[in-house]
Amino acid sequence: MGNTKGWWDNFWVKRTSPSTVGSGDYPYSDLMGKVACEYWHDKFKQLAPGKRMLECGCGSARVSAYMAQHGYQCTLLDYSGAALAQAKANFTRMSLDAGFIIGNLNQLCFKNGQFDIVFSGGVLEFFENAQQPINEMVSVLKPGGIFAAHLVPRKFSIQTIADIERTIACSIANLCRCRFKNVFKVVRNIPDDYEVSGLPLEKYIEMCKKAGLSSVTGFVTTPFPVLALPGAFQKAYVSLMRKLMPFWRRFNESNNFFSKHLGITYTIYGIKDN
Repeated sequence: MGNTKGWWDNFWVKRTSPSTVGSGDYPYSDLMGKVACEYWHDKFKQLAPGKRMLECGCGSARVSAYMAQHGYQCTLLDYSGAALAQAKANFTRMSLDAGFIIGNLNQLCFKNGQFDIVFSGGVLEFFENAQQPINEMVSVLKPGGIFAAHLVPRKFSIQTIADIERTIACSIANLCRCRFKNVFKVVRNIPDDYEVSGLPLEKYIEMCKKAGLSSVTGFVTTPFPVLALPGAFQKAYVSLMRKLMPFWRRFNESNNFFSKHLGITYTIYGIKDN
């Protein structure tokens, strides 16, 4: 798609670095990260043949940092130097080691069969045709290694409904501040200038199988949306989500009508054929 290296650099320069996983102070994004990190840690412990891990399109590298804390040898790759700088800063702050490489997901710079785990989070949905990057990720996996991906596609979900609340809240705030040009601005969790694919989960599963993965599993996940709430209400909302985390985890793997239509994200994993 049209998101250039400059676009990604600008994205990561603007983006605030998330707080350290495990700090005990979780805003909404950190709570989502906590759920994802714990899920992948359990899955990798169960399925991966070893602890050599590559994260493609690492961004701030939240998942890799969590895995490095648990003894994984992590290599981080990103197209954007600004993203990689943020990942390095996070690893340095947490006194963790990793390899950091600027690279292109359409043409990875590693030997075949080099990693036990290849992971990407919030990356594949930015490709109009994700088959090539999936092929590349699978090629650098060892036989029996695990491919894992988390995506935030452009789809109808509980977040679509929540964006109505966010739009109203933003309009009222702009009106109160006399920012009249932005009073009727629509707020979306995935902004219009983000060239994100709306492919269904089944298409990504097909591409994974075509790339040479077996036992491919996919879920539509994440039942709680981002909301525009004042500070105290936001803390209460996050506190409620923390109490409902057992429900959140059950929702993520339920694969039922409600999760498919209301879930916000995709979670996919598979094993490379021997």
